[in-house]
Amino acid sequence: MTRIIKKELSMNSAIDPVSGKLYEVEVWLKNCGNRREGICQVCGDNVYLRADKSEDRRTHFAHKKGSPCPTIVENHRPFEQLNASDTDLENAKIVKLLINSYSYLLYEKCKRMSESLTVKEFRELIEFANTKGVWNYKGLTFTYVPYILLTCREKFSKKDSEFRKRDFYFVFDPNVKNVDELWNDTKRKKQKLWKIYLSNDNSIVEYLIDDSLEPEWFAFTKEFISKKLT
Repeated sequence: MTRIIKKELSMNSAIDPVSGKLYEVEVWLKNCGNRREGICQVCGDNVYLRADKSEDRRTHFAHKKGSPCPTIVENHRPFEQLNASDTDLENAKIVKLLINSYSYLLYEKCKRMSESLTVKEFRELIEFANTKGVWNYKGLTFTYVPYILLTCREKFSKKDSEFRKRDFYFVFDPNVKNVDELWNDTKRKKQKLWKIYLSNDNSIVEYLIDDSLEPEWFAFTKEFISKKLT
């Protein structure tokens, strides 16, 4: 019988339960004394320091055996959360109109998070979401569209974009069973998206779900223009 070994990416950061701050391993070792137990930023379960006494292995955080966290590659279930408890065809008309009107800005936002998303990939994301009936989900707002689209692909491969150095995939809060819980239960569900790298360095990037289509670096210039034109 073949033994299946779950490969967990070496997490290089965890939330300190005392300060509530997210620390990378190097900072953790300096600031957190002898504490060896942190909290996973994705699933919220405990993680533990590993290999901190080893000269051969890189110090990292790891989950307990049997953890369902999607940072463990074999736990990643693409599209499993892309269901909703109800539909609203009238709301879908509004969402589709906004996607049509702001398609380029939508593409640019997805592109920033996915390290130069290609136009071909973007079309495939739209096609998949369309086939899945995502626009019909009751209560869906345009805010969530780019984040949902990025979860509509099993993996983003470095071979598909010259600007990617590693493969990665995107996940929502693993405690979400249906994607509409994100906008129907905003107080209890994490309003975040995570990029999980398929490598052992800098393996997780966190994105807050927000409604801005413009990059943060443009905010100063936008303010400058606004002042000049008023």
